[in-house]
Amino acid sequence: MSKAQALDEQAAVSHGRVLLVDDQPELRRLFRRSLNKAGYVVVEAWNGRVAVELAQQLSFDVVISDVHMPDMSGIELLETLAELDRDLPVVLTSGSPGPHTPLEVGEHGAFAYLVKPVPFDVMHETARRAVELRRMRSASREVFEPYASVERLRVPRPGGSDEDDGEPSSA
Repeated sequence: MSKAQALDEQAAVSHGRVLLVDDQPELRRLFRRSLNKAGYVVVEAWNGRVAVELAQQLSFDVVISDVHMPDMSGIELLETLAELDRDLPVVLTSGSPGPHTPLEVGEHGAFAYLVKPVPFDVMHETARRAVELRRMRSASREVFEPYASVERLRVPRPGGSDEDDGEPSSA
């Protein structure tokens, strides 16, 4: 069994799979432990580039990422992940004021913006809501996607015509 398959099995019985991205190992460790105890499967990345590689290989229910990282900002990561999976909720965190305000982060499509130190109960509740949104979006997509390519449904009219020109059938 591959590592990806093992993670899929764990995620199936957990509250969801979290991709945790932060360049500070101690914060990743604290968040990972807390999220694991709350029932989440957590995969860690120490920078945005590694996070993108992981997101290309594995499926996640939510990404929790620091905004300020040396190689790729959380905003850049958010935009890159949106190209890979538009339904993936991304939660951004920040421990210091910077160029990215909560409003700007929201404009880029972040699910939430949390200020460090993030209380564990707030982290858990935010992750729960993000996973719930992800699952609702996936379920909705499964229901409606088969119809996305249908340009127009033609319904036979009483006169035997299935044309939809707005005029009565001239049969």
